Amino acid sequence: MAKKLIKNYPIFLRATRLEYVKIKIKAKQNNRSMSRFAIEKCLSDEIFQEKNDQENLKNLLFELRKAGNNLNQIAHSMNLSRLTDSQPPSKNEISKATNELKNAVELIKKKL
Repeated sequence: MAKKLIKNYPIFLRATRLEYVKIKIKAKQNNRSMSRFAIEKCLSDEIFQEKNDQENLKNLLFELRKAGNNLNQIAHSMNLSRLTDSQPPSKNEISKATNELKNAVELIKKKL
């Protein structure tokens, strides 16, 4: 017979009514008491994974914005060069900006 663990360390949580209902539903869906469900969730690494995912998405969004900004600057330069008969951006600059954008899109695809 397995030895029963003594649980004599209470933990008190405060939740809104909506949070309480959501936790209660999730606990029931997982065939757990609210207490057991909360303990298992608190001890799992999922919370940290979600935070890491959010940080990764923020970084990806930053990279995408940066690449998009570079592409917009090149488009602006191209349009300006047509109006002023000045030198347009080089093929190297255009290639670099499009590669940055492609890389950002590929990173996003991998994360999705």
